[in-house]
Amino acid sequence: MVIKPSVFDFLVELEENNSREWFHQNKKRYDAALKNVQEFVTQMIAGISVFDSSVSSQTAKDCIFRIYRDIRFSQDKTPYKTHFGAYIAPGGRKGGNAGYYIHIQNNKSFLVGGLWVIDPAILKKVRDEIYYAPEELVDILENKTFKSTFGALADEDNFKKAPKNYSVDFEYIHLLKYRHYCAEKAVTNAEVTAENFLEKCLQILEISVPLVKYMNKVIHYE
Repeated sequence: MVIKPSVFDFLVELEENNSREWFHQNKKRYDAALKNVQEFVTQMIAGISVFDSSVSSQTAKDCIFRIYRDIRFSQDKTPYKTHFGAYIAPGGRKGGNAGYYIHIQNNKSFLVGGLWVIDPAILKKVRDEIYYAPEELVDILENKTFKSTFGALADEDNFKKAPKNYSVDFEYIHLLKYRHYCAEKAVTNAEVTAENFLEKCLQILEISVPLVKYMNKVIHYE
């Protein structure tokens, strides 16, 4: 199962012609690209289920995000996203759990394992767990294979200051400045369309399993 180059061809042209008229004229191309991505994500779910059975009941439909943008509160009024994205996790893309994400975009594709935090209450649970028992997460992040693959946690949207109510002398205070707890690996267009991308994708995401399972354990602590 491969991602066809025509998926990138469509996304590149969509980026250049992001309008409802152009999209309507090219709807068949979108449908073909979406079908290809759906088939790939179906295979991803099956592959991930081998090392994380918590996602085994999910379908591609549960995991793939809509290409239509919500422009109600955005200054950017372009109607369509210029990427395909799928979040494979217990409960699918809306479940609120840690999981595995694939982002397919021209020259900006990447893979992610971890937790994208939306709920402030969840963020507090994660911070408290790190603050009072940091060893498990530190061990995950310091693992040689993890570090050689991802480097460190992705620092997108990090807070500039440590949160209140935690000692500034805490040894791992920097870990409390994260807004999200994800490991990210960029992949090129050539890698995405290669014959072995599914295998490579699964190999990368499997390395993030300890982080994903740690975050889901913290989320579901009573």
